[in-house]
Amino acid sequence: MYTEMIFLNADIRFIAINNGVDSANQAENDMTPFINIFNEFYAKDTSRKICAVFKAKGQSGKPLSTNQPYGYVKDPEDKTHWLAAEVVRDIFRLCVQGYGVSEIANEITRRNILNPTAYAKASGRSVPDNRDGDNDYTWRGSTISHMLSRPEYLGHTVNFKTYRKSYKQKSSCTTALPNGRF
Repeated sequence: MYTEMIFLNADIRFIAINNGVDSANQAENDMTPFINIFNEFYAKDTSRKICAVFKAKGQSGKPLSTNQPYGYVKDPEDKTHWLAAEVVRDIFRLCVQGYGVSEIANEITRRNILNPTAYAKASGRSVPDNRDGDNDYTWRGSTISHMLSRPEYLGHTVNFKTYRKSYKQKSSCTTALPNGRF
């Protein structure tokens, strides 16, 4: 359709070297629609197979994300298992002892531990930075609250938070987690 109608009306010449297609020679392009159908089928089939592999991996309890949450490192013996750093254990320990999120944030700030944004940047990851001039060691109660509410920090593997409606779309959709959070 594109090569026969849209490109032709816009005075665009389409050339596909691997398939021997040149829109300037319409008589030689009788097979082009069939080639396009087979290419489309191949892309769709490949996408379906890749999704099946990811689904099987995710349902087996292995994390699909390559970036572990702040304060976690990959286990050297098993790359699909994450180990919590001391700072994460300290945050939960302080919470269990009855400290509030602001008190925990003040304690972690006092210890001069890099906050998640600074840690990600130091690791070479590109992350949004909305810290309003705070230094790299300033922690906020909202950060602590976020960490305490995420199931990943309780040792759970969370997969399938986003999905794509079609292999042709680049944008992702978000699914609701069982407790109603996004």
